[in-house]
Amino acid sequence: MKKSIWLAAGVAGMLLGNPATEAKGAVSVLINARDGHSFVLESRPSFIMLPEKGFSVAVGSPYDIVFYDNRYYLNQNGSWYRSSNYRGPWTFIKAKHLPSRIRRHRLDEIRSFRDTEYRRHDQRNNLEQQRRDENNRRVLEQQRSDENNRRTLEQQRSDENNRRVLEQQRSDENNRRTLEQQRNDQNRR
Repeated sequence: MKKSIWLAAGVAGMLLGNPATEAKGAVSVLINARDGHSFVLESRPSFIMLPEKGFSVAVGSPYDIVFYDNRYYLNQNGSWYRSSNYRGPWTFIKAKHLPSRIRRHRLDEIRSFRDTEYRRHDQRNNLEQQRRDENNRRVLEQQRSDENNRRTLEQQRSDENNRRVLEQQRSDENNRRTLEQQRNDQNRR
């Protein structure tokens, strides 16, 4: 009996003491609408604003979701659902009860607007990235130029010091010769 308790405690300790080795980053959300339909969202959708239309549309979502006036409108197989939270609860809504900003456009038009705006957004991001890359390249070139200028200046200073040392050595050698000459002249007299 004691062995069983100790064995169970040991196994429990090993299980509680070991951290989980795998963690999932995405969160699956199963959404049940009141009419029996269900939707699965892996995570909160990303939206892109359609400034000319006045609403946002989900990008990269398995569902067509429009965000307008703090509400989410989801279309699945031609049926519309509304919620104040992307997790639900979702309520079926007739197309004629959609906000006029959304209702005036067919779903394929909304998708087309989304795709066009996404391409513009992507192009702007690419241009901004190119500008950042170009600025980084310029900064790096300037740093390299500054470093080269610093090295050149240090070399010039070193050369100047070497020139002064050499001049000093020549001057010292000339002074030594002059002294030697004077001694020789004195010795001859």
